[in-house]
Amino acid sequence: MGGRMRAREKTIMEVVLGRKLFSSLLVAFILALSILCLYYGTSFAPGLPRRGASDGDDADGGSWMLADVELFPGAPSSLYGESANLVVKSLPVCDMRLSELIPCLDRSLIYQLKLRVNLTLMEHYERHCPPAGRRFNCLIPPPVGYKVPIRWPASRDQVWKANIPHTHLAEEKSDQRWMVVNGDKINFPGGGTHFHAGADKYIIHIAQMLKFRNDNLSDGGNIRTVLDVGCGVASFAAYLLNHNIIALSLAPNDVHENQIQFALERGIPSTLGVLGTKRLPYPSRSFELAHCSRCRIDWLQRHGILLLELDRVLRPGGYFVYSSPEAYATDEKNRRIWNAMSDLVRRMCWKVASKRNQTVIWVKPLTNGCYMRRNPGTLPPLCSSDDDHDAAWNVTMKACISPYSKRVSSAKGMELVSWPQRLVTPSHRLEEVGISEEKYNEDSEVWNWRVLEYWKQMKPEIQQDSFRNIMDMTANFGGFAASLVNKHVWVMNVIPVNESSKLKIIYDRGLIGTLHDWCESFSTYPRTYDLLHAWLLMSKVEKQGCSVEDLLIEMDRMLRPLGFVIIRDKVPMINHIKRFLTALRWDHWISDVEPKVDALSMGEERVLIIRKKLWKGSPEKP
Repeated sequence: MGGRMRAREKTIMEVVLGRKLFSSLLVAFILALSILCLYYGTSFAPGLPRRGASDGDDADGGSWMLADVELFPGAPSSLYGESANLVVKSLPVCDMRLSELIPCLDRSLIYQLKLRVNLTLMEHYERHCPPAGRRFNCLIPPPVGYKVPIRWPASRDQVWKANIPHTHLAEEKSDQRWMVVNGDKINFPGGGTHFHAGADKYIIHIAQMLKFRNDNLSDGGNIRTVLDVGCGVASFAAYLLNHNIIALSLAPNDVHENQIQFALERGIPSTLGVLGTKRLPYPSRSFELAHCSRCRIDWLQRHGILLLELDRVLRPGGYFVYSSPEAYATDEKNRRIWNAMSDLVRRMCWKVASKRNQTVIWVKPLTNGCYMRRNPGTLPPLCSSDDDHDAAWNVTMKACISPYSKRVSSAKGMELVSWPQRLVTPSHRLEEVGISEEKYNEDSEVWNWRVLEYWKQMKPEIQQDSFRNIMDMTANFGGFAASLVNKHVWVMNVIPVNESSKLKIIYDRGLIGTLHDWCESFSTYPRTYDLLHAWLLMSKVEKQGCSVEDLLIEMDRMLRPLGFVIIRDKVPMINHIKRFLTALRWDHWISDVEPKVDALSMGEERVLIIRKKLWKGSPEKP
């Protein structure tokens, strides 16, 4: 009897131990699976390969191991699953060869994926984002010898050579005074292909051609936003700032592949882009002036479609300043191009405002009158009535003229006041967005107050010249940027594509910006912004089914070492983000506060402000 009892007890113990072992194994499996989910992101793809990650296994570049996470009590597991209480302590670091990676403009990807692109139409310079299986999931290292960028305004004229170790432009353009290597720095004398004497003198020359008062190209604040296509290193835009004009400098990542990188390092508003097959990511009637100085663009191709795209983004009465051999050369080839281009712009109802020396300036009509007087069948045609002139994200260009609305044509213009009053005066296009003037003014007041509070939070860490290049990742109506107008900064106002109608309001304020889908990488070089501001962006990205973790890595790519990030979001999302601060090396300085409730608050929110560390990558391995 006793033997049977002992045998029974032994069997029960084996079952209990077996169940405990099974439970332990199950917990271990769930923990391991949670870590894998953290590593590979939530929406881009489970099983995302760490292509390009360095081989090191320490905090400077290894894979995520069990030792790389620790318990974090802040985030409720009910929201983010079993992995919610884990803090990621390190992330892999990309190979040094990827220190200038722009994921959606990586031309090697085109060849790897065997994409069929038309080189003549510049499709290889357009965005081609990597599929889930080819995305990098590592931190971009700075180049060897990287230094904290020279601060504005000194940066307009000089940058550290180590930060952009490319001197071929200085050699190629030495006779045009683009840039000059001077020891450990690169200097920018202000020259250009068509303005060897300096951009400042060239700008005055343009103002004199248009007979503007005091030789000031702003024309008393009537010209505020400018698009400079094929901009070189953006010296034209740099010197326009002295005229209270903000120019968005645009160039592709082409044979002069680092020109926009130099422009951004200098602190000049710039972006990567190309006049190819897609519309520029800006709404119609955004710029008072467009500029092309020897930009090497074939304006006659495809029935003038590229010039028609400029026409779409120019305001009524807007100018196109064109400095190129076609405007003055007397040889047969250039005369033929000039005659064809003159015929095209005549049919587009543009007129010559002035022509002198190497430059011609055309002006766009103020009304629809000329379009209506054209002979039937005249090309290019007017765009169809169902065409959305403001649709600009991943939209194919159209070889047609975008006519004005009845209101714009009747008013003979956009009814915008001059700068700087334009910044705070509501635009009539608010009606198109469905926003009242009261709501617009309330938005501006809230952002004035919020920015003051943000700067108070950062006061222990910042100096007067800490910021120059700023990005507002969910800009709404530009209130954040408008609140910074008296600081020596510029702001790239980014409007998510599902809110695209708001971007026209930002341009009507005299600010600049672009459309973007934050499920993808942004078209800029690594280390180009001093401050990133994200208001409710993470919650919106998560709602779209995209990866918050991947977006954090993308933000780190864009952020300069010792740069700041301001994230205002819902409390669970802030707690979730805090788990990655150490791994991202965003823990040089951290502030986490509960803000006061205001008219724009969306439930319980927190403001997280961090400062990125200055860290060094490993030299390229043989």
